[in-house]
Amino acid sequence: MNFSSSKIFKGLLILLLIDILVIWIWAKNSDLGPGSAMDIYIVVPFAFIINIIIGVVLFFTKRVYSALFFINCIAAPVITYWIFTLEMSNQYKGHFDHWSFNLQDTTFRITKWNKYNEFSISYSEGPGSSTSFIDGKCEQKKDTLLLISDSISMYIHDNELYNFRKSKDPIVLKINN
Repeated sequence: MNFSSSKIFKGLLILLLIDILVIWIWAKNSDLGPGSAMDIYIVVPFAFIINIIIGVVLFFTKRVYSALFFINCIAAPVITYWIFTLEMSNQYKGHFDHWSFNLQDTTFRITKWNKYNEFSISYSEGPGSSTSFIDGKCEQKKDTLLLISDSISMYIHDNELYNFRKSKDPIVLKINN
């Protein structure tokens, strides 16, 4: 039984759509945090191997379909890599909130780790240098974020930082994504 080129094209298109759907659901349901970059080295070859195995099985049972999976063994890893890196990037952005502000010649950066309700403040006096000097816990109270450390309590409200270095004036924060 021979397939026409239009049937092969339709079969590849359907297989490609199934790949995208299955891989997207797989990536979406995986916890792809900052430490999961190595997962790419597992899932990309897995997508390749699955298509090779299906292609070999079909080669001995329904030979006309095996060519689709041998072609798909190239497309599936590319799709897997693309979807997983995209989803990893999206999930990674959700792990942190960042703000920055400048005082005199110093740039300060506030980082809030959403998963752990912790924060740190670092400063930089020039490109390539950064020093963390305050770490603590944070707590969300309605529209205000409380920042509590051993030495100071501050809060962020409407993108303004209050009580930084005992300042009575709020500091306008720039949101960094």
